[in-house]
Amino acid sequence: MKKTKITANWAGYIDSISDGVSGIGEAESLPGFILVAGFSGHGFDICPGAGHLIADIVTGAGPIVDPRPYRPRRFRASAWGKVAEF
Repeated sequence: MKKTKITANWAGYIDSISDGVSGIGEAESLPGFILVAGFSGHGFDICPGAGHLIADIVTGAGPIVDPRPYRPRRFRASAWGKVAEF
């Protein structure tokens, strides 16, 4: 290992959410603002379906899947009982 040279490196952020499920939906405090976050490094894998759902939400079309499990408002109460603003 002493003679091994590092030829490249990479670093980046992985956005993750406490329950491991992406947050996709309108921010209650900013009407019209669609929040999309928390893919935990899997955004590339699920981006076609997520993109379709986001397009459905933005255009008002019938959603490809039920968007309720992804609503950001599920995080309004934190583990400490405080209310967060989204």
